[in-house]
Amino acid sequence: MPPFPEPLASVFVLAFGLVVGSFMNVCIYRLPLGESVVRPRSRCPQCKAPILWYHNVPVFSWIALRGRCARCAARISWRYPFVEASAGATVLLLWHRFGATEAFAVAALFALAMIVLFFTDYDHQLLPDAVTLTGFAVGLALAWINPFLRPDTGWWRLCAAFAGAALGSGLLWFVGAVYGKLRGVEAMGMGDVKMMAMVGAFTGPIGVLFTIFAASVSGALVGLALIPLGGRSLQDRLPFGCFLAPAALAALLVAQRAAEAYFGLLLRF
Repeated sequence: MPPFPEPLASVFVLAFGLVVGSFMNVCIYRLPLGESVVRPRSRCPQCKAPILWYHNVPVFSWIALRGRCARCAARISWRYPFVEASAGATVLLLWHRFGATEAFAVAALFALAMIVLFFTDYDHQLLPDAVTLTGFAVGLALAWINPFLRPDTGWWRLCAAFAGAALGSGLLWFVGAVYGKLRGVEAMGMGDVKMMAMVGAFTGPIGVLFTIFAASVSGALVGLALIPLGGRSLQDRLPFGCFLAPAALAALLVAQRAAEAYFGLLLRF
C-alpha cells in the first residue's frame, strides 16, 4: 500500500521527480567539468548570480520568468525544464506501473541515471565515473531485491548482476579493441564500457544483449539519416551513450519478457 492515498501519492511522486530533475541538471552541467554538485549553490550560467529558492522551483519558475535569469535577463535554456519534466514524468509513469514496490525503486533510480548519462554524453561525449561506477556498485548492492534480474532468487540474482556487468563491459571493450586494431581509430570509449558494466548490473546478461542490439540498430539508423541531412559520414563520432541510455531502460523493462516470448515461440516449431 502507498504511504498516501491516490491521487495524493501521485502528486507527491511527481513533485519528488521534479525536484530530483532539478538536481540532475546540476549533475549534467557540473560533472563533466569536474565541479562539485553540492557547492556552490545553483547560479545563473551567465552572470553567476545565485538563484533564489523561489526562482528555482522546477519547471514553474522557468515558465514564470519566461526562460530568463531574474537578475541579468540572460536566456535560460529550455533544456533545464525539459530535464526536470522528463524526470517527473518518468518517475510518475513508473509509479503507476509498479506502485510502492522494489521494482519501482530500482526502475526509477536506473531511469534517472540514464537521463543524466544521455545528456552528459550528448553535451560533452563524456559518461562521468560518478554516475557509471557508482551505478555499477549500486546495481550490485540492489541485486538482492532487483526483480528485473533472473533467476528470481537472491544469490542467483547477484550472480546475474555480476555476469551482466562482465558481459556488458567485456563485450563492448572487445568490440572497441578489435575495431581500433583494424581501423586505427578509437571506436569505443572507456566511458561506454563502464556504462555497460552498470547496465549489466541492473539488467543481467539478457538485458545487456538487448541494450547493445537496440542501441546499435538505432545508432546505425540515425547515422544513416544524418548523411543526407548534414553531410556527415559514418566516420563521424556519434555519442553512443545517447543510444545506450534509452535502450538500457527499455531492456530493464521489457528484455526478460521479450526473451521469454522469443524462446517460447521457438519451442513451438
